[in-house]
Amino acid sequence: MSSSGPQYGKCRHCRQRFERTGKPGRKQEYCTPACRRRAQRERSRTTVNTVQPTDSPLPLARNIAESVQALADGLMAAEYDEQDLAVLLGRAAELTREVEYYVCAAVHDARIQGAGWDTVAAAAAVSTATARSRWAEKTVRRRLERRASERSTARQRDAAGHAAQPRPDGQEPGQSGERPSGKLAAALSHLHRGSGLTIREVADRTELSASYVSRILSGERVPAWPVVETLAALFGGDPDELAVLWENAQGLTPPARQALPDAAARLNAALRGLYLAAASPSPARIHEASGGTLSETTVKEMLGGRLVPDWKTTVAFVRAVGGTPADIRPLWEAVHYAFLVFLDPIEDAASAPLPSAPDRNTTQAREGRSGQDGPKP
Repeated sequence: MSSSGPQYGKCRHCRQRFERTGKPGRKQEYCTPACRRRAQRERSRTTVNTVQPTDSPLPLARNIAESVQALADGLMAAEYDEQDLAVLLGRAAELTREVEYYVCAAVHDARIQGAGWDTVAAAAAVSTATARSRWAEKTVRRRLERRASERSTARQRDAAGHAAQPRPDGQEPGQSGERPSGKLAAALSHLHRGSGLTIREVADRTELSASYVSRILSGERVPAWPVVETLAALFGGDPDELAVLWENAQGLTPPARQALPDAAARLNAALRGLYLAAASPSPARIHEASGGTLSETTVKEMLGGRLVPDWKTTVAFVRAVGGTPADIRPLWEAVHYAFLVFLDPIEDAASAPLPSAPDRNTTQAREGRSGQDGPKP
């Protein structure tokens, strides 16, 4: 004969004895919802340690989001390179798979921070039952472990064969290039090293704080354009060569139409900016990094502005110095467009062209942003 008295259990988290409710269904394992959430967080921390390196900071989703961005950049580069459909679809499939892993990781992070299934369901526009089933702890752990295994296998495959050409900026073969802000910082840092000035001397001469100068050179802050001009001039560099790097870091769109000399000058300045960010490698080093695609003479003519390269040559140079072809493609297309207009002028081609100097191309945009990250104490 079954007892009608109270039922007791031991909490799986705090180990305290508690009285179970008489609700039907699965027996209670925790004394309070708070204990259940704490146990969930502890299990999730264990999951994190199995699916990401111990030196990789939380949140996990942010690390995967960076991978998503790199894969999207790769897809864009393949599109610009006019790769075969099979290559494009393969890259798209890889990107889609990584986005799915990101969703799992984002839910995982939210659950660690205490989000309930109702919150997750509302964010994903699904029912609570669907959210529980789709992103259950064991399911997420299994998927992220599979991702870690796939990445490990890919690294081993790359290491076993496909020996890539060395990079002049010291990055490992196959490693994705820096973000635009990192390229700007790398170019400024290279000019700074060549100037022989200390951080304190730079701060004194520019009326910037030493800590702010340090953050600019490390890539932690993207300064306003007047600050970039000031630093470049102080270091003995050409601000024009940093203009496109700065525009990319700020997410600005280059002018759509320019006269041919101006468009060619901007393209050359952008290539020289990437060259500075790679610490000004020798033509021989770039020749080696391009796998022999670029001759030393071609490199010298490109850097000297005596050669407007075709797209294949441009891609080879950009990749050899660690840049991203997609960032340069609009500038190359502007030269191509200007050349076509030069050969076959259209009705409005006689209108005044946009000047090429960086402080005139995007003066309004730069002035609008100059207050965001100007000199700080």
